[in-house]
Amino acid sequence: MELPEVSIIIPTFNYGHLIEETLESISNQSFENWECIIVDNESTDNTEEVVKQWIQKDKRFKYLKIKHSTTSTCRNKGLEISRGKFLQFVDADDQISEGKLENQLELFKANTNASIVYSNAKYYDHGNSNKLRYTLDESNTPWMVEFTGYSWELLPQMLKKNLFVISSPLLKRVVYEETQGFLDKLNWVEDWEFYFRCFANNYYVVFDNSENSSSLIRVHPKSLSRNKIRMKEQSLLARNEVMITLNSINKHPQFLLLKEDNHKQLLFLHKSLAKEYSSTSSFQSKKHLINYSLKSKEYKFLLKIILSFFMNTKIEIPD
Repeated sequence: MELPEVSIIIPTFNYGHLIEETLESISNQSFENWECIIVDNESTDNTEEVVKQWIQKDKRFKYLKIKHSTTSTCRNKGLEISRGKFLQFVDADDQISEGKLENQLELFKANTNASIVYSNAKYYDHGNSNKLRYTLDESNTPWMVEFTGYSWELLPQMLKKNLFVISSPLLKRVVYEETQGFLDKLNWVEDWEFYFRCFANNYYVVFDNSENSSSLIRVHPKSLSRNKIRMKEQSLLARNEVMITLNSINKHPQFLLLKEDNHKQLLFLHKSLAKEYSSTSSFQSKKHLINYSLKSKEYKFLLKIILSFFMNTKIEIPD
């Protein structure tokens, strides 16, 4: 049996009403030697029924149901059973343009030293896929960096924010083997942390400017809903992992600056979470203030916090 050239990994949870269009965009790819692994995060809707209908039509689709976990775990489970030389991630509510795989594989052939080829993203409102824009909102200003070169050059920008959406890149399998995939404990911002680790390996990256290679991102109420505290907690976990990654690349010309920038973000998140918890959980609020004090070496402030546990007093959070 011929091995697939590309493995497409799609994690899903209760997206039975949207995944049909996602799988159709995979089926419509002009490049045909692929497998698509749908990892079901223990959905309670009709996701399994919808996916199995596609499997009956096309054996290139595969279905794996796991015990409910994080999005990262879903992707990792799919990666473990994948067989392709190249890897493509797609979210269950999004799509990819029909030429994406073909165009990006051609760019790999033309750039034999490349490990990552990525394309632009277009957004559309649910139910209106014909009207595409470059942003989540209506500003329609392109935000993705169009870059070809070694990824260390982009690390300072990547440290500030993710430079592309999860489905923009097509990756050589070696990228997964060298980075060990996604962090299982992350459910949000997991793609940013993963791609930051990829960039820290200084891979050669190629930008694909073809309109027919775009990632198509659906904007709908569920895609925009976020628990503010949970998002910040996840960002804090990711930033701690990024600090570990940074310590492993001390030969980067901006190593000290990158560490300092990430340290500032860690301090900001601790203070921000202390404020978020101040009205609901005094213990959680003070826990983040302790971490803030230790990381900023504000030892007098740390003493005040420790005393507040015994005196049951409220601590004023610094600006």
